[in-house]
Amino acid sequence: MVSGSRDNSVRAWDLRTGRPRLHLTQHFGGVQCLAFDDKLDGANGGYLSGARDSTINVWARSGHFLRTLRSHKGLVNAMAVRQNEGKNGESRVASGSSDGCLRIWDHHSSRCVRTLQAHHQAVTSVVWGPGPSSVITGSTDCSVKLWNTRTGQQVRSWDGHAGTVTQVLADGGRAYSSSRDGTVRIWGVPAATGAAGAADATAESGA
Repeated sequence: MVSGSRDNSVRAWDLRTGRPRLHLTQHFGGVQCLAFDDKLDGANGGYLSGARDSTINVWARSGHFLRTLRSHKGLVNAMAVRQNEGKNGESRVASGSSDGCLRIWDHHSSRCVRTLQAHHQAVTSVVWGPGPSSVITGSTDCSVKLWNTRTGQQVRSWDGHAGTVTQVLADGGRAYSSSRDGTVRIWGVPAATGAAGAADATAESGA
């Protein structure tokens, strides 16, 4: 198990003994979110950690620090990995920040391939959608939005919550969102929003 903390660290735990196996301390702000990618580091797998210092750090499963991803201007609040999303079947990471931006990363080469001004307020949750090249975001502006990361276009905006969206999930043709208003809402998602592997073809220059 891997955990992140406000003490700026990431720890990997041995669940049999309850003791930490790794203690990673590269961040300069509290860790807000974590993701796992089993295609990192020569398919050995590894971790990604997003933090209040506006960065995403990439770690090998062994705990070896690989690289830092920099572009966000605010806290990195949420991340999600999708396999086979990039060129040649590579994985990609979607991240959301308090700067309101959604970013798509080729984290294998430290490159931001797409930046979207997704919300006017902080992005609190990010999940890859059921269709290729689709991402769903939730925000403190109470909305849930569906994006085509190939074209950069907003496909849907769902407005119904009366409080900050705390979590979004996707399964089949539906998206699920929870909110500080005490409700969970279920949304219908279009079957197709883009073409797999095309996100890199329209990369934002200078991202």
